Amino acid sequence: MERKTQTGYLVLADISGYTSFVARTEIEHAEKAISILLENIIERLDDLLSIVKLEGDAVFAYVPDEQMPNCNVMLELLDNTYGLFRDSARSLHAQATCPCKACQAIPALDLKFLVHHGEYIIQQVAGIKDLMGNDVTLIHRLAKNSVSESTGWNGYVLFTGNCLERMQADKKPFIQQAETYEHLGNVETYVMNMHVRYDEMKK
Repeated sequence: MERKTQTGYLVLADISGYTSFVARTEIEHAEKAISILLENIIERLDDLLSIVKLEGDAVFAYVPDEQMPNCNVMLELLDNTYGLFRDSARSLHAQATCPCKACQAIPALDLKFLVHHGEYIIQQVAGIKDLMGNDVTLIHRLAKNSVSESTGWNGYVLFTGNCLERMQADKKPFIQQAETYEHLGNVETYVMNMHVRYDEMKK
């Protein structure tokens, strides 16, 4: 059966610091904390996006063009998701009653968002939905980027250039960077510090 190529926004919400958090802490408490944080991310993103799947420390979602009117709507969704993540992490840490490494290390976790616009095909295999296509590959490759090295940020949103252009968004509030990936070439990206946006929301 022929599958129809669609266009829309691909979003990856990825917990920063997950690998070291799990490796250096008690697995039972680490798993519980991560599960609660991921559930909150999914709950909030699901307001506007279609969740594709959970990928360990990340949530992959998408939304067709016609369901995402502009960049402000996307940023508001990401702001709300990030705010819930940070508030939940603080609450988990404050309510922890044990001195284990996992409970004490929760504040070190952060959240980054990767947003790209492109083509995808919805694939259904054995009742399981997934997306496929070069742009799907790209959004996942973008998880390995140079943002933290160049800015020191662990919580941020990264838009590809063509995504902001599709949204007709103002690029001035963002820091422009370029990433290079084998087989995909150079990718123009625009990043914004989510810590600053979170602090502004809390004022």
